[in-house]
Amino acid sequence: MSPVAESFVARLDAVSPNRFHWRLLVLAGVGWMFDAMDVLMLGFLIPPIVREFSLDASRAGLIASATALGMFVGAAVSGRLADRYGRRVMFTTTLVIFSGGAALSALAPSFEALLVARIVAGIGLGGELPVAATLVSELSPRAQRGRMIVLLESFWAYGTILAGVVAITVLPNFGWRWAFAIGALPALYVAYLRRALPESPRYLA
Repeated sequence: MSPVAESFVARLDAVSPNRFHWRLLVLAGVGWMFDAMDVLMLGFLIPPIVREFSLDASRAGLIASATALGMFVGAAVSGRLADRYGRRVMFTTTLVIFSGGAALSALAPSFEALLVARIVAGIGLGGELPVAATLVSELSPRAQRGRMIVLLESFWAYGTILAGVVAITVLPNFGWRWAFAIGALPALYVAYLRRALPESPRYLA
């Protein structure tokens, strides 16, 4: 690590959590929230999807499996890509991929297209979780790092609640496609806001 980077990291570790850290936490946490909403909402959305595409039980199970497969791929490659291209780049890119997958899910004209869309969403989702946690950890003061990660993980619970709210309000009135779309648009806006965040000094070093 260069002397300049060492000095910056030392100052970063010495400060108390401030407005920057809380903004970082919210922008990372909202991404986690939409990820949780998407995963947990599937249980509510599969029955109407089954009816629309006339699926049997085995094909219906592939919807959740496709998302899980994408998450596995995203989690497996995101760390290496974050080390190569930077945490901030992947912090934004993974949420854009998730948002695109959610939008494609809402527009899917067939069961096969929906499976592809779910894999794409899963890749973004699986990549988002470790990269967001890494960036929050590396930009937080050393003494507050554990607390910030716990607060970040609490957004998963908010996503669980949001999934139930969407299932109760949106699904019966507007259908499963709009339920997917609700996750896509706000997530894309959050990805845009993330562009203003700095790169991790530990990566730059």
